[in-house]
Amino acid sequence: MGTAAEHGPQERARIVDAAERVFTAEGATGLDADVVAIAGDADVSTVRALFPERIDIVVAVLRHRHEQWTTDLARAAVGTADARDEILSVFAHLETTFRDEAWTGCAFINGYGELGRTEPRVAALAHEHLRGIEAHLHVLARRAGLPTAVADALSLLVAGAKVEAAIHRTTQPARSARLAAATLMGAYATTRGTDFI
Repeated sequence: MGTAAEHGPQERARIVDAAERVFTAEGATGLDADVVAIAGDADVSTVRALFPERIDIVVAVLRHRHEQWTTDLARAAVGTADARDEILSVFAHLETTFRDEAWTGCAFINGYGELGRTEPRVAALAHEHLRGIEAHLHVLARRAGLPTAVADALSLLVAGAKVEAAIHRTTQPARSARLAAATLMGAYATTRGTDFI
């Protein structure tokens, strides 16, 4: 079977990418080593060497998704004029995400729903991801001169948009959440030249 040390980072990344596609389509319970091996055009022995248990694959996929989210969010913010515009770019990024036909909901919400009560690592990763979003919005809110309560509300708008978009299979929740965020921020003094809508 071999050991994880015998397989390079590129091979591991290819298998994680395949596992992510399986996770998206079938959920955590679909992450069988045989299925992931077929999806990644890899030997099942390699998958089992890298990820001895199903939960190991789930954890790898969630960590990968978190890195992706962070990278894509930074990319979406490129060219924004100020912190308020960057806050709105979060919702623009959500709309782009929801537009992907392969998207079936937030991996962390879905993963927690499936395994969060029985798998501490999944619960911890979901918590870490949510805290990361909250922390990012708190930083932006401070830069924008907005109260802490606004950052908390923005976080709820992000989470709510994800859930509603997954259930209704539409991008509309991202636009509705963006409008709500703009309206909420509009209750406070704005910087000159900022166009929220």
